[in-house]
Amino acid sequence: MRRAVLKVVLLSLSVLLFFAAEAYCASSKTYYLQGNKYFSSKKYDRAIDKYKKAIKTNPKVAKYYYKLAEAYRLKESGDEAIPYYEKAITIYPGYYSAYEGLGEIFFKKGDREEAIQYYRKAIDKCSTASKDRFFLGRICDIEGDTDGAIREYERAIKIRPGYFEALSNLAVNYAKKREFKRAVSYYVKARKIRPYDERVVVGLGIAYINLREFSKARKILLIALKINLFNRDTRFYLGRAYYGAGNLDQAIKQTEKALEINPGNPETHFTLGLYYDKKGWSDMAAAEYRETQRLDPDYIMRRVRKIEKRAKENSK
Repeated sequence: MRRAVLKVVLLSLSVLLFFAAEAYCASSKTYYLQGNKYFSSKKYDRAIDKYKKAIKTNPKVAKYYYKLAEAYRLKESGDEAIPYYEKAITIYPGYYSAYEGLGEIFFKKGDREEAIQYYRKAIDKCSTASKDRFFLGRICDIEGDTDGAIREYERAIKIRPGYFEALSNLAVNYAKKREFKRAVSYYVKARKIRPYDERVVVGLGIAYINLREFSKARKILLIALKINLFNRDTRFYLGRAYYGAGNLDQAIKQTEKALEINPGNPETHFTLGLYYDKKGWSDMAAAEYRETQRLDPDYIMRRVRKIEKRAKENSK
């Protein structure tokens, strides 16, 4: 009889413990889900409060710490986010998104070495992390490592072919290397994703000019003009496209417009001087050369050296 009673008592305790544990987990999960709702609507302070309650109720769940860190990061409180990312990693060392979040925080703080370490750890945990490859490329860009940037951006688009930012940055970097055919190919791919992105459209027009494909340059820069009438580069390079196609009057008109937008640009003054010379307007040309000299005393000599260097390269 006593044994039977003892069994009933033990069974009752087991049931009570089971339901207590269930209630405990359900409570922490409830707070977490409430936090997610606030997080989705960008009410980060409320989300933070709910995530902290979830953690207090059950401090052993990595994703609770991760989402709390994300909420802090997105409200620009990176220093407060760091310990929660680290706690998520302590609980679950394979949490690559936490490494990624730490990389982004240190990138914004300007601590590139620390950012690189975390991005590489994220990649170690998840080889298909295209975003981490992209940011490694950004760091290479900042440090002037064009080849390194290209390498990382190409790895990013290999993982994610439609990665617009990586495609457009690849185009920019190939243009820096004066590999304009490759630059064009990436600008064209980027435009398939965002046809009217101003930076991409203008960059494509400039690349066509460097390839001496003036008709294509004019066509694409006219599209850029519809996007923004007041972009100095659009007007200036549209002038160069017209000049390359033999339309000197339009070249002058567009370059004068570029000068109205940015009157302090020595390149614009010098180029307009060249066009005035071609037109036979010597006094006006001389005035532009004087203004170039006033704005940047070394500009004309740098331009001459650049032309000489380019001539030597083309003669090889």
